[in-house]
Amino acid sequence: MRPIHFRSLAFALAVVVALPALAMAQTGSPILNALEVRKLVTSADPADNARLSAHFAALADQYDREATRHDAMAQVFIAAPTRRTPANTAADHCKRLATLNRQSAETLRELAAYHEKRAAGAVAAAPKGGARFQAGAGASEPSDDELKAIAARASTPADHHALEEYFQTAAKRYRDTANEHAAMAQAYRGTRIAQAAVHCDRLVSLSKDEAKEATAAAEMHKGLATVGK
Repeated sequence: MRPIHFRSLAFALAVVVALPALAMAQTGSPILNALEVRKLVTSADPADNARLSAHFAALADQYDREATRHDAMAQVFIAAPTRRTPANTAADHCKRLATLNRQSAETLRELAAYHEKRAAGAVAAAPKGGARFQAGAGASEPSDDELKAIAARASTPADHHALEEYFQTAAKRYRDTANEHAAMAQAYRGTRIAQAAVHCDRLVSLSKDEAKEATAAAEMHKGLATVGK
């Protein structure tokens, strides 16, 4: 029964880690998608900065909730240790995650205050450590419909720079996937299921093609950003 209990705990922990992304997709949430964040951070418009302030404040609340969940998970591991995972090891992992989440929440609240000041027309300095969140970390990925809408109305340098960054990120993701499949293909070769390597090789080829197309799209939007109006 203990191994089953441990798997349940591990699954719960995985769900906890995934919760921010799921919550970001909720209708009516002030949390923006990554493309919107990358576009709005270049804007001096008060309304845009007000949206960013709400976005970062909502993200901070989510990271605080995640920290609380990780604290709770740490207590569960301490109360129900397993032979496979010593209580102190699992609990320490959860505690470190809680600390990191609280640090992120603090930075996000500083970003929210920074953009609130900008929305009010005040001079403010961006907080240290906030660059990754201003680049879209923690934000949701745009849905297919959102991406189509953004692409359809792209007309300013900011629009095209946002799309450039989106496709650059996609290209990296495809390259990483190609490398993962290549490693799997290598692992299969020489085994009793060596034929699986052929399947992985096809996935490598597809992922590389996807990376190539995404890179080309990024370059196109990079060029359009110089002529956008």
